Amino acid sequence: MEQPSEQIEAFQRAVDALESTKIPYAVTGSWVVSAYGILRATHDLDVVIAVRGEDAAKIVAAFPYPRYYADEVAITEAIAARSFFNVIDGDSTLKIDFWPLKDDDYSREQFRRRKIVMMGERRVWALAAEDIILAKLLWIKMSDSERQWRDVQSVWALKKGELDLPYLRQWASRLSVADLLSKVTSS
Repeated sequence: MEQPSEQIEAFQRAVDALESTKIPYAVTGSWVVSAYGILRATHDLDVVIAVRGEDAAKIVAAFPYPRYYADEVAITEAIAARSFFNVIDGDSTLKIDFWPLKDDDYSREQFRRRKIVMMGERRVWALAAEDIILAKLLWIKMSDSERQWRDVQSVWALKKGELDLPYLRQWASRLSVADLLSKVTSS
């Protein structure tokens, strides 16, 4: 399965726009699972950003109307509340979910470990494979999802020889998902 070319073009435009803001970011979610594991079609682009309140205007300027819908007031409020917000590409229906970087040890560590990866023809900042696994395990802990399990298993299957297992085990224990990680590593 391949991402439709319209979605790939929308992804590339979104990354270009985001990079123009100079706000540090890391792609996460299905797009990164596709880079590390199996390709999975999606209409969402999930991005963790190290954002401040005054960055709302930069985001709105980088994603201009009418192609994009970006509500500066809603973005400012979301940044202040440290909750997610989105921007919608009206031409492709790609929804870009922005997740402000949380102020906890694990969130800071996973963002520090972000790396440049190839996604299609683009080099982008993305969370490391270990952190994608951990993030998906946290979602599974909250809501047991077959899709999340498939994502974890695909990244594990294709990257297990390259993963930093001590890091993965340490954070799985600290995040209380060690039992879920053991299900993945024993299969």
